[in-house]
Parts: sequence; C-alpha cells; structure tokens
Amino acid sequence: MKIIISHDIDHLSVKEHYHDLIIPKFMGLSSIELLRGNISLKTYIKRLVGLFRENAWNNLRELLEFDREHNVNSTFFVAVANDLGISYSLNEAEKAIHLIKKRGFDLGVHGIEYKNIDGISEEYNTFRRISGLKKFGIRMHYLRKNERTLDFLDKAGYVYDTTEFSEDLKQPYFIGNLLEIPLHIMDGYLFLPKYMGLSLERAINLTKNLLERAKKENKLINILFHQRYFSDEFPRYKGWYEWLVKYATENEFEFLNYSGLVRGL
Repeated sequence: MKIIISHDIDHLSVKEHYHDLIIPKFMGLSSIELLRGNISLKTYIKRLVGLFRENAWNNLRELLEFDREHNVNSTFFVAVANDLGISYSLNEAEKAIHLIKKRGFDLGVHGIEYKNIDGISEEYNTFRRISGLKKFGIRMHYLRKNERTLDFLDKAGYVYDTTEFSEDLKQPYFIGNLLEIPLHIMDGYLFLPKYMGLSLERAINLTKNLLERAKKENKLINILFHQRYFSDEFPRYKGWYEWLVKYATENEFEFLNYSGLVRGL
C-alpha cells in the first residue's frame, strides 16, 4: 500500500509579511479558533508571542529532520513567484531549495501562474535553473487551475501535477505526457475555520477511515501537510501529522514521493 506525503512551503518567515495583511488575518483566524474552542488560550498566546520568535513560521529544518528520522520519503514544493500570501524572496526560496536538496528530499514547484503559458514557463525555467533538476512536477497554490492549466503544464515541461483535489480517492492519470496525481487529504481543509474546522480526534478518525479505505481498495493515497504547521503553536496540525506518520508506519504503508511514482510507471 503506497502513500505520498508532501509539504507546500507558503511561508518562510513572519517578517516577509510585515507589509501585507497576512499577520492580521492569521490572528483573526486564531481568534475564531479560540472562540470555537479549537485552541486553548495558552496556544493563542503562544501564537501571538511566536510572531516575534526567530525562525517563526519556518520549521523547515525541524520537519526535514522528522521526516528523515521516520523514513518519510516526502516531496517539498517551493514557490519561485509571489501572490496570494506567498511573499518570500527568490533568494530565500533558493536557500530552501538547496537545503531540501542537500537533505536528499524530492522537490517540486509551488505554482502561482495557472492561466498563462508564458508565466507558467517562466516559473518552470526559474526553478530548473535554481534547483539544477531536469525533471520535476508542480502543485498550484490554493489548488488553482482552469480548463487549460494542465495542458500548459504539460507544454512547459512538467512531468507531473498534483493540483486536482479528490475526496473519492481518484487515482493518477495522464494528460499528454503529464501525470496528474489527485490530492486526497489536506491539513488546512481539516482544521481551518473556513473549511471543516475539526478537532484533532475527528480529523484523525476521518483520516483513518480514508487510509483504511485506500488499503482495502489497494489505492494510492496522497496527503498534504504544510511545513509551517510543524510547531507547538499548531497542536492539532502537528499532532495529526505525527499520528499520520506513526499510523502509516505501523500499518506498513510504503512512503513514496512523486518523482518515484513517475519513475515507476
């Protein structure tokens, strides 16, 4: 039974958001979580104080170490353009890419442009130059796409995309030479107030049911966890991820990354 775990990098620091509305939005959502009883006052204060913590909202090294220790063969998606809350510089993206590559993990593009072939190709070429990789894939930020996006990604040279979301365990399929790998579970959908806003217990139960179904039907399952949430400031997120890795390991799921899946076809 195969499982793919991946990590989108939406933020690399708090300070990159000093001139936008991400921090006020974050505290507003945290206030909603507090009022709904999803987080404790202690966690709320920890998040507030954490805005001034060195390396806040990064947690990349910690997650790399955790995945390596637990043999999670994950893929990290790094953006090389800005929009919709992604504000880190190309220089910071390059540092993250080199760190991830040095630790031996799979890499892909966290895509911004999805409507224009020229913009898509520019991100592809920028990532290829920075990473030194010749074959890689992409996931669009906020899972944005239209009826032409996948064709454009194929033409740009990407070998896979994992933007489509399917709660019904839809399996990988080709669009031209591009392998589309539908995503099945995302941390934000489980916990954010504007989506499901689940407790840790309910999120675990929902995930366990889907994992058991995937195992019974012998289907690949594809899961996303954002590196920003690998922190005690986000106890539901981190607790869920730690449970997920333990459960998958104990039940002998095979951790696979996207590039490995493509090579095996």
